[in-house]
Amino acid sequence: MNFNASIIRPVVLRLLGLAGCLALLSVSCSKSDGGDPDPVLNVSPRSLTFDAADAAKNRVTVESNGTWNVTPDAGLAVDKRSGNGNGTFTVTDAPAGKSSTLIVTMGALSQTVIVVRDAEPVVPSLEVAPETLEFKPGGAGNTVEVTCNTAWTASASNGALKFTPASGEGNGTITVTDMAEGETYTLTVTAGEGADAVRRTVSVTRKAAVDPVTVLFSLDFGAAPAQAIFTDAFESWKTQTGTGAAGVTYDALGVKIRGSYDGASAGASGKGYATMTATKTTNHFTVRNIALPADAKDFTLSFYAIFPADDVILSVSDGSAARELTYQGSPAYNTWKKVTVGFSLKEPVSQLTLSLAPKKAFTFEERQYGLNFDDIVLMTGGGGQQIDFTPASYRWAELPSDFETPATDQFVHTTWTTTVTSGKHVRNYTYCYDTRRHNPVWVAYPHHSCYLEGSGRSDEPWAADPALPESQQSKIYGTSPDDKFQYWTADLVTGRYGEGYWSRGHLCMSRERSGKGLEINVQTFRPTNIAPQPSEPSPFGKIWGNVETVISGGAIPVDTLYIVAGCYYENDNQVEKDASNFGVLSSLSKACVMPTHQFKMAVRKKTAQVGKPIQECTAAELQTIAFWVETLTRSSATELSELGEFIVPVSFVEEKMQVKFFPGIPDAAKTSKGTLAEWGY
Repeated sequence: MNFNASIIRPVVLRLLGLAGCLALLSVSCSKSDGGDPDPVLNVSPRSLTFDAADAAKNRVTVESNGTWNVTPDAGLAVDKRSGNGNGTFTVTDAPAGKSSTLIVTMGALSQTVIVVRDAEPVVPSLEVAPETLEFKPGGAGNTVEVTCNTAWTASASNGALKFTPASGEGNGTITVTDMAEGETYTLTVTAGEGADAVRRTVSVTRKAAVDPVTVLFSLDFGAAPAQAIFTDAFESWKTQTGTGAAGVTYDALGVKIRGSYDGASAGASGKGYATMTATKTTNHFTVRNIALPADAKDFTLSFYAIFPADDVILSVSDGSAARELTYQGSPAYNTWKKVTVGFSLKEPVSQLTLSLAPKKAFTFEERQYGLNFDDIVLMTGGGGQQIDFTPASYRWAELPSDFETPATDQFVHTTWTTTVTSGKHVRNYTYCYDTRRHNPVWVAYPHHSCYLEGSGRSDEPWAADPALPESQQSKIYGTSPDDKFQYWTADLVTGRYGEGYWSRGHLCMSRERSGKGLEINVQTFRPTNIAPQPSEPSPFGKIWGNVETVISGGAIPVDTLYIVAGCYYENDNQVEKDASNFGVLSSLSKACVMPTHQFKMAVRKKTAQVGKPIQECTAAELQTIAFWVETLTRSSATELSELGEFIVPVSFVEEKMQVKFFPGIPDAAKTSKGTLAEWGY
């Protein structure tokens, strides 16, 4: 019989294929016939206490039939991160004083090991300074500085030695508040306990009281007038006596002389007394030109007062530099108390000026009886808190921290000028210019009435900054009368608003440097002082105009205002071309990165304290304000009353720019958010 092979072959193959599939199915379903085993992962121990002296105690055993990995917490270190099959790894380091975890994984399986390391014992470290202290009542130098890395306690050899605090942790300050005259006591500071305790001692001495030998100035304000009268309206209150009183002059504002009023005591003299209105910080009472004996350094000042020390600034001056005196005022408002203040001059001076002024403005209801004082007496002898009239050397307050070490693609320069009528050689502004982006980073400048001695704005004297190669600054100026290529292209502006252009925005404003055609004003028309700002219909111009009004649009104080304005670049792809005219480029056109945000901020003293460096002011004596505005903003808050939407703390701008602004003033003044009301709006 003949068979057809073509018919038999497919049938055989199909049978063989079915058999093969059955065989494979049999193998895959039966691990006893050689299939893959179940995954195994066991870790021991599941928790351990790290022992820096015995590595064997830090070893972890892994039982596994596959590849495993180790993932430790931050701070944990292991000698291996992976393995295959059974094995071990060792924890080589762990953070002290905390519990950490590491995870061992094999595929979908995981095991967690908790690693604990005890905190390292702290070895007490303790130092105190000074080792000897002379206590002077009312002085600012009655303090002991404690430098310590742990908790500490303080004790006295005699209960008559009064101090605070009696304990602390870490670095701190102990203030001696009282002790017996003519005695020496020991103040002991202890850190740690038992055998590990560390002790340091301070010898505290108070000299026996010595009566002041000479009265230099005494003023009791004479007999009380029939009704309260301002000091500049009559002369009979000037009853000064003393060896240094002959050349004395007075300067007073908001001060009257009166007798008993609304139940207030007339003070020790029983005659007239002075009452200073508390509603304005510009009020003051000043005694000038008290003559001092040659070589005298130690003095005692006394007066009667009804106000606490927090109400009134008490200061002394050599005629150029003023220094505050620390004193203990009345324990409660409208309660008369005799105030005694001892102070010592670092170097003798020939004359001394005394001044009292409100620390802040009070409402009438808060201080309805005024800030009253009487019987001012200055004597030689005594002494106490150290007064140094040597002028301190400070950097310009407006200069940011990076002015000395700018980035490699930044250029910092100060432009100098001459005031219009007084002829003073002064700094106009300092700028930091980005030579890669071809636009400014910041412009910092002082503002003062001396900068406003001229009038008018120059006739658009746009020109390159001579301190910088023209190739590194934006060409937004003409090089000849026929050169029209002096603008940026405006693709970003029209793309955002449908129309408009980039205007040339002064950072140090032209009107802040008035003087048509004069150097002081002309210098502001340079690219290094100009930020690209979108024109209408963008709302930016109205918002920025409000910013400029708040910062320097009002009356300029007799004291200095410090200002910084600048640009923030969040997106370096935000590019236009300079040296163009209605979008037509020239051979000098180059890419200019446009700022995504712009800022302007200022700092000033709350009250005029001419001669006192702003770096010596406390946060409570300063006012700051900062504005942060998106360059291509769509905000509708274009009214001045709505400007609060753009106010930020100075610290916000510092964080964005990674630059410390106004580095000489307290951080507390920069972390607080200014208000329009504080700046008169």
